[in-house]
Amino acid sequence: MPNKAVFVLLDGLQSQYAKEHLGYLEHLSETNRATKYEVLGNLPSSSRPMYETIFTGVEACEHGVTNNGICRLSNQKHLFELLKQENKKSLACAYYWISELYLSAPFDKGKDIWHEDPNSMIDRGFFYYEDSYPDNHLYSLASSLMGKEDYDFVLIHPMNIDDAGHHFGAGSKEYSRAVMQNDHQLSTYIPQWLKQGYSVVVGADHGMSVNGYHGGNSDEQRRTALYIIDEHVQKGVQTQALTTLDLAPLLCRLLGINPSEKMKDLEVKFDD
Repeated sequence: MPNKAVFVLLDGLQSQYAKEHLGYLEHLSETNRATKYEVLGNLPSSSRPMYETIFTGVEACEHGVTNNGICRLSNQKHLFELLKQENKKSLACAYYWISELYLSAPFDKGKDIWHEDPNSMIDRGFFYYEDSYPDNHLYSLASSLMGKEDYDFVLIHPMNIDDAGHHFGAGSKEYSRAVMQNDHQLSTYIPQWLKQGYSVVVGADHGMSVNGYHGGNSDEQRRTALYIIDEHVQKGVQTQALTTLDLAPLLCRLLGINPSEKMKDLEVKFDD
């Protein structure tokens, strides 16, 4: 295994719209070049609690980030800490709440938008603070940085799908267009990342309702999709459903690092 991974976190991507509009990833799954799982997101189906669950493998009732208004550093052992313990290098191009969880809180727009410190939990990072920051700019920046330096783990976290969902609701042309625009970016950059030796994971934190909300317990707010491109993972569309708790142990496996004691056993099927 290359033990290098890119994780694209498509904020607010509902499962049905992944199927309808992520044509490139659906193609890879259909032709057994990638793996697809349905994911029933954990609760609450809100962003900041699910970021913490994704990177720690811990439920919100335990990690304590129970709503989007809680602004503090993580108090759990998280993926970036596990990477640092193994002297692995990370890059994050992400929404500023990621910085507040794993670097410093509260976020200082004048200082924290660009981060570079090999002694911190994340080696390098660009953290935007407007939900409308263009996704294509974020992909371009990540690609440029990845071309200049090699990283063990890269987080790319676009926000335009979630932003369109809140303004217009799932089912709107604007929401669908945002998903399709990410499909275009992914179909452009994933072949490059694979040539650079990265495994690729594309997932989401939560879905979106037709009224433009999430946080609750409906299927449209909770159900998302997960795509994995790695030569050792069993290929094709899988019938087993996962949860958000499966993401942290999956990323640890792809990165060749030991999961934390609180992370659940890995349920993604590997061939080896």
